[in-house]
Amino acid sequence: MDKQTILDVLNNLEVVDQQGGDEAWMLVDVTPEMIEELDHVGVEKETVLKYGDDESVCILALAFGEKYANFWHKGQLVNWPQEAVDLIEEMESALRS
Repeated sequence: MDKQTILDVLNNLEVVDQQGGDEAWMLVDVTPEMIEELDHVGVEKETVLKYGDDESVCILALAFGEKYANFWHKGQLVNWPQEAVDLIEEMESALRS
């Protein structure tokens, strides 16, 4: 299972509802095509449905919960070395100060 391939699929799903901030979520509709795409890259239906129900799932919870992603950058779920994430967070914090 290649994390980047999984993230490519997740990043290309159509988000139907979302909220940012401390309690962020991004919902996508559960469709046979979505389940098939994720299954094709190694994410089983049971894993997907742990993060929602038969109608919609939260791809943020899925990506972070299953450790496919460790950061959200410029509208994309990413998995970067921790040093890079720390550096970006440091820079963003300095800019807010």
